[in-house]
Amino acid sequence: MSALSCCADCGALVNDLDGPQHPYLSATPGCWALFCSLEDWKLGLVASGDVAVAQDLVDAYAAQHPTNTDRRNRQSVAVHLMSLCAAVEAGLSGTDRRAAIGRWAHHDYPPLVPSPCHFEVTASDVAAAPTQGRAATVQRMAANTWTAWSEHHATIRGWLASGGPSPPQ
Repeated sequence: MSALSCCADCGALVNDLDGPQHPYLSATPGCWALFCSLEDWKLGLVASGDVAVAQDLVDAYAAQHPTNTDRRNRQSVAVHLMSLCAAVEAGLSGTDRRAAIGRWAHHDYPPLVPSPCHFEVTASDVAAAPTQGRAATVQRMAANTWTAWSEHHATIRGWLASGGPSPPQ
């Protein structure tokens, strides 16, 4: 049994592990391992046609790990927040959001500061939920994550309207 630690970005209580980490998301090894443990379930969702819930999970997880200032992480946080906005506020399907992320990703996004320091629903809650309750937990995670970024909603909506940030002047 591993000791527990708190992921510094999302606030999830996870196993305190040494191990692989995402190349640019700032999740702890225990948080990343927990998210990866949901991969088979997520792939099953996609195979059954429930792309929206799978996309919500990826979007919320990425948006909950914003503190690495690497260009790839800034881009990831931005496009996944744009995807959450498109889902929560416009009802865009998971399939359409996946396609849009490919178009949105080719910009250099500025960091969104300050970022939230705690999230009410994390991958830990999704993993702990019974399989039949996971989709509802993911939907809460996505909605709560979008709400937590409320200070930046106008910026994100602007990016959505224009397809990305304006180049620096």
